[in-house]
Amino acid sequence: MLQAIRDHAQGWIAWVIVGLIILTFALFGIDQYARGDKVVVVAEVNGEDITANQFLTLYNRQKQRLQKQFGDMYDQVVKDDELRNQVLDALIESEEIRQWAQNNGMVISDQQLASAIHEASVFQEKGKFSQKIYEEVLLRNGLNVARFENEQRQFLSENQYRNLTQTSAFSTDSEVKQLASLQGQERKVNYLRVDQRPFFKTVSISDEAIAESYNKDMAQYVEPEKVSIDYIELSQEKLAEKMPVTDEIIEGFYAENKSQFTLPEKRQAKHILILTPADVEDADEKAKKTITEVQEKLAAGESFEKLAKAYSQDPGSANTGGDLGTFEQGMMVPEFDEAVFSMKEGEISKPVKTEFGYHLIKLVKIIPKQAQPLKAVKDEVTKQYQMQEAERQYFDLLEKLNTIVYEQSDSLEPAATATGLKVQTSDFFSREGGSGDILSNDKVVNTAFSEDVLKSRLNSSSIELGSNRALVLRVNTHKPERQKALSEVSASIKEELTRKAAIAESAKLGDALLKKIMSGESGESQMQDGVEWNTVGWIARNAQNLLPQMVSEAFKTPKPVEGKPSWTKFALGTGDTILLEVTDVKTKPLTEEQKAPLKKAFAELFSNSELSARLATLKATSDVVKKEVYKTVK
Repeated sequence: MLQAIRDHAQGWIAWVIVGLIILTFALFGIDQYARGDKVVVVAEVNGEDITANQFLTLYNRQKQRLQKQFGDMYDQVVKDDELRNQVLDALIESEEIRQWAQNNGMVISDQQLASAIHEASVFQEKGKFSQKIYEEVLLRNGLNVARFENEQRQFLSENQYRNLTQTSAFSTDSEVKQLASLQGQERKVNYLRVDQRPFFKTVSISDEAIAESYNKDMAQYVEPEKVSIDYIELSQEKLAEKMPVTDEIIEGFYAENKSQFTLPEKRQAKHILILTPADVEDADEKAKKTITEVQEKLAAGESFEKLAKAYSQDPGSANTGGDLGTFEQGMMVPEFDEAVFSMKEGEISKPVKTEFGYHLIKLVKIIPKQAQPLKAVKDEVTKQYQMQEAERQYFDLLEKLNTIVYEQSDSLEPAATATGLKVQTSDFFSREGGSGDILSNDKVVNTAFSEDVLKSRLNSSSIELGSNRALVLRVNTHKPERQKALSEVSASIKEELTRKAAIAESAKLGDALLKKIMSGESGESQMQDGVEWNTVGWIARNAQNLLPQMVSEAFKTPKPVEGKPSWTKFALGTGDTILLEVTDVKTKPLTEEQKAPLKKAFAELFSNSELSARLATLKATSDVVKKEVYKTVK
């Protein structure tokens, strides 16, 4: 039951991509639907079309989000075919929900739509909806109001469909009690471990068995098609390392860019914070009253530091008299920051309201901005100068590189000579890529195996590897796919067959030992060479002193009956055989505080299971046709 909760609580999130019409999605190219281009259909749902425009809007938005998230690792982490499948599935599910809502009379009222739009922060000014900003935002993004609001209705309709199920789920006291009983259960266990390794020396694998395994699984012993490439790498960082410098150049660069090496103004402040928790009634009024009380005491001559220790509700600074240390402008929340950087030394502010509560601020010290001497920052100045000059050189060389590899496409040598860069040769790698950041890069691998580069033996155009880092390549050597000979793989086959035979012998010995135990012999008495007895004691479901697999098996084992231990036999992932004994079971009562998350877990389990069932029913009763064009449309 507990495992089921974990499985279902995670699985339903597969529809996460379905946030396709939320405001951020909507603010991206929706109006292209109305351009009147030829309609390309990527899927049909019960006869209704999903167009390429719809698909590309969501696909491009999702791709941009992932590129921002993973940066230079995007091509290694995200597979385009998987992303396209996820996007199309999301659109199909969205259309299925739209049709269900239409057929069942579920609508989004004008009031619901207006409320959702008015609450969107992107359309607000000073916390309130602004019609002017609304129209400006849509205009800036090339959207028309009618289309945008129609898409918002669809998004709200989908949420309403899901909420029909999720908000109605609940768990009963008896269910929570049963789950709490299981969650709080503990078991007393011991186990025998039958090691497979001693059998490595006793099992024998014949040449005939090796040949039979080879012939049976020849497809496993095919060496894939491979290439090695010649390439020229261009990197701003490597150019910078070789950029010549002199003291005169560095002094001149420092003088021209002195502001970059100047420490900004800093201020030291203390504060007294009175919190305004959202869940406390009249918190704002109570905080104001306390602040007034503190102000009166300050006016009477009491020290700020003493009052901070007595009144401040900031655990990080109260004990030190409210001291926040020194900080630059922009490091604090805006209201606090603005107040501090408009004060004079020794001044105490009026109450300042922020998202945390009310502050009284005392400005202790102003540390003016200070130019750092060249001697102290010479290394940084040198690096900045080299990177700046290297950036100019990088783009000049990149343009020259692209031109020459295109004009003289049968060799990289002319480009290397013209740019002063070196042609390097890689190790062999397959279509799955190789080792290192270059050969594992999908762009490099796909280019190396492309029609022009592999079959026509042309130079590639430049491939961007990262920020101001690129390379061009051509195939050096191509190795077609080939079947490995038995002689090449016999050693590895023998090793695998030996391992399997040792595991089988370990399991066989485990069966024999279990038979003895069931006949009345003790588990501990079965110890011998390669068989180890372990006394564990009581374990809970979150036990850390056993492997997770062993804990799971312990709680699957039947409870002992009439004081007689229960035994179970299973194999670890390593191949060792385990004979596990459960001698006793007890339940540790859970507190009401511990039961609360169980109640929530039950509700989530039921709601997610029902939602999954509803969506599965929609899918099963829908006539869906996916067009192959979605795999390549751009």
